[in-house]
Amino acid sequence: MPDPAGTTDDRGAPPAKSAIVAALRAALVARLQAAQSAAAAAFTAATEEEARAENKYDTRALEQSYISAGQNARIATLRDAIAAVSFLTLPATQLTQIGPCALAHVEIEDDATVQRRWLFVLDVGVGEAVVVDGGEVHVCDVRAPLALSLRGRGAEDVVALPSRAGGAARTVTVLQVR
Repeated sequence: MPDPAGTTDDRGAPPAKSAIVAALRAALVARLQAAQSAAAAAFTAATEEEARAENKYDTRALEQSYISAGQNARIATLRDAIAAVSFLTLPATQLTQIGPCALAHVEIEDDATVQRRWLFVLDVGVGEAVVVDGGEVHVCDVRAPLALSLRGRGAEDVVALPSRAGGAARTVTVLQVR
């Protein structure tokens, strides 16, 4: 929540990694159910009588079949992510460097704002924010630009990130790694 100085905070206390994994799995299952509903609707739209071409330029059914195929690909991706999260083995020891299964508390600063957030780095192709114990945790894939920039970094390390298109450069300070 922003304060007058433009700082956002994350409620401070580190969430349990197992709780993050459970919340992530629940979020992925919800996204899977929504994708399955959308795929069923797209399939119905592609195969119903009203979708038949009225002339050689009418491509409604073809367009709907492309949408259905895209939804089915999304379903397969979500199923893979759910399986990976379901069988994830968390390290028994606390990590000191950012890498797979690291939970990092970071401060991201640009010209206008300072944000503190928890990042949970996983080798699962998802970019999801989940709420755990009343605070938000950003799940970041190890191949994401932010995770790549922070890989191998530990507490008190500062990383300068390149500016986004038309935006200010950002710095990320690692406050702690678990």
